[in-house]
Amino acid sequence: MTMPRQKKIYNKILTDKPEDTMTRKRLIAMYKQKGRLSEAVDHINSYLETFSTDSEVWHELAELYIEAGSLSRALYCFEELMLANPRSLYHVLTYAELLYSTGDYELSRKYFSLASYLDSTSLRALWGLLAVNMALAEKDKSNDKLVQLQTFTNERLRNVYKDCGAHGKIAVAMLKDVQAKANE
Repeated sequence: MTMPRQKKIYNKILTDKPEDTMTRKRLIAMYKQKGRLSEAVDHINSYLETFSTDSEVWHELAELYIEAGSLSRALYCFEELMLANPRSLYHVLTYAELLYSTGDYELSRKYFSLASYLDSTSLRALWGLLAVNMALAEKDKSNDKLVQLQTFTNERLRNVYKDCGAHGKIAVAMLKDVQAKANE
């Protein structure tokens, strides 16, 4: 079936039943599948004006913004997702990574810390915390709290990797090097 014909069918359904979320989502998927991302984004935004609590669609919009390189808009989408589910480790970590990517290291550190609090064994959270601390330490080498957090994070990572065989030994050796450079 051709896209104009599909679009006509979906629009007819939506004219008769505008609250049909599945048809709206299918229309959005159709635009995505055809590579018409700007139209998909427009339809998602229109959808969210009516159904603003749909987490799946907020996530889809965030992914489209990330794909387009619009990280500040993706940040907003993940803020909405965290409002809906504040204990979602995935949302907190992705938000922290987006903050890091936009250069907001202080706020990124806070969200990586939150993720580490939510799951103390999350490698993604610990590595993110290590990376953001390294970026912050480059700016302010005299901050004792940053040094303490860096040391703490490094120790946590080494504890996770110490019993992981050959790969763990490599990771521990690398972490020791990172710590040695941080102490210089």
